[in-house]
Amino acid sequence: MVLAREDIDFENLKREADVEMLVKNMVQANNMIAHLKDEQFEMRNEINEYKETISKLEDDARKDKRWNMLWRNSLEEDIAKTQVFLAIVFLINILFTYFTSR
Repeated sequence: MVLAREDIDFENLKREADVEMLVKNMVQANNMIAHLKDEQFEMRNEINEYKETISKLEDDARKDKRWNMLWRNSLEEDIAKTQVFLAIVFLINILFTYFTSR
């Protein structure tokens, strides 16, 4: 009753409250957007770090593969030389046995 006597417009109060709620919601939405943009930036940085790590690991794997190939080739050469040496020693042993038995 008191409010009716003082000519308070309830429609204006309702509109002002609605506008105030909209402004609060907009501010919250803007804060959330800013927060999500920060998280997106951090995630991009993490993805770039992961890509760099993967690239380094791939380079290391290529280097290891090259080293293993060189080592295997060297090992195969050493095995071939050892086989030839043992064949010669075996042949000399057979000849020595043959001549000593005569």
